[in-house]
Amino acid sequence: MFISIMKYEDFIHMSVPGDGACFFHSLAQILTLEGDPIPEGQTMKLTEKNRNTLAKKLRKECVDWLENNLDYEIAQIGMTIRDEIEEAIRYCNDTGCGNYKTVKEYLTYMRKNKAYAGQIEIYAMSYYLGRSIRVFIRDRGKFKSSGLGFMIGLKQDPMDDIHIYHNIGESSGNNEHHFEPLYPKVKAKKEIKKKKESKKSVSKATRSKATRSKATRSKATRSKATRSKATR
Repeated sequence: MFISIMKYEDFIHMSVPGDGACFFHSLAQILTLEGDPIPEGQTMKLTEKNRNTLAKKLRKECVDWLENNLDYEIAQIGMTIRDEIEEAIRYCNDTGCGNYKTVKEYLTYMRKNKAYAGQIEIYAMSYYLGRSIRVFIRDRGKFKSSGLGFMIGLKQDPMDDIHIYHNIGESSGNNEHHFEPLYPKVKAKKEIKKKKESKKSVSKATRSKATRSKATRSKATRSKATRSKATR
């Protein structure tokens, strides 16, 4: 596990529903921010609907990946995906945390919208997206590695790594294991600057096109006037 401590103020800490799909909601929120910006004036209801749709899509892709890669060995721990799931099954049989007794039953359970994701699903989404997923807890005003998460490479990359907060140890009850998205402020600032420059570029190109169009129309008008004069 990669040990890391990050400053809380270096991140934008967002909230997502604690409905059992919080891990996928968190990924969906981050991927949405990285993609096309939320349209100005879009209602919160529509924004949440789009995020929920993406979260469901990510869950399906996650479980599909697990199902298709059961014998894939995670080099860092020397265990296959199947080994990890079977270990989770044994643990849940002992503690009563799940109603599955086989790998197939586990995968069927994970397809349910309210099924909680954990380290196995982090492996899957990290491999599927080709990106490190780093999970943090809060410790005395800072973010510290939680014990969950998976690093694809050996180096941190704040512009590419996915950062997620986990509230384990901070609350109890139904939201005892809740994930929330974290977005590096340095990344947000660079993306805002890039979008502003892109907007300026588009605006400049539009003005240039309008100028060329106006010049073309003016030239055509002069040419028509010249032909008309010659005819007379």
